[in-house]
Amino acid sequence: MSNAFVRRLESVERLTKIERQALADATKNVQKVGPRRPILGEGQRNVGAHIILSGLACRYRILEDGSRQITDFLGPGDLCECEHMVGADSGYSIAALSPCTYTHIDHPSLAALMEKYPRIGRGLWSLTLINEGVLREWLANVGRRPAVRRVAYLMSELCFRLQNADAPRPSSCALPLTQIDLADATALSPVHINRVLGRLREKRLVSLQRRSIIVKDTEGLMSFAEFSGNYIPRSPAG
Repeated sequence: MSNAFVRRLESVERLTKIERQALADATKNVQKVGPRRPILGEGQRNVGAHIILSGLACRYRILEDGSRQITDFLGPGDLCECEHMVGADSGYSIAALSPCTYTHIDHPSLAALMEKYPRIGRGLWSLTLINEGVLREWLANVGRRPAVRRVAYLMSELCFRLQNADAPRPSSCALPLTQIDLADATALSPVHINRVLGRLREKRLVSLQRRSIIVKDTEGLMSFAEFSGNYIPRSPAG
């Protein structure tokens, strides 16, 4: 059975059986990491690419004052970094939020895959463009949406990405996030996040558990947030 990264590439590029097997072989060395543990440190030179196969991780920066800004969440099939493909150092850190499995493809193996199988190279380029689209949405979300819709939009996007292979879409979604995680991803204070989640609880859209947020009504939350997800391709079920 193909892994999450193979399925993710196939959401943007049709692959042959040989290409699927080549990708599976390149990502067969799986590593495990526990929740709240580092995967990659800022400035660490580690040429190649990390790929999340299961669980949820985040990409973040620690600023001069010690505060953290989360710049993306990373789920199954997500490519953690692109600059390593060209030998640049990481400008951010990656850490697991839940128990994760991940793999690493070194630069020579990645370059050989793209040279031998052009469709794999096109697929990686497409995923990079999609990641850029997600980043633009995050900028618009943090910059212009009011707090309650900003948080609802972010959680809607994350549910959409985590449930992307499921059809029909589940009515609920468990997010292994703390209120501090949400604050660091939306440029809001933890106190403000607490008030926002209180409003969403009143609307019966979410509930809180220890170190997790349960989206009780994904369609209702997406409707409230005016989230369409049209910038994220659907993965094939499998």
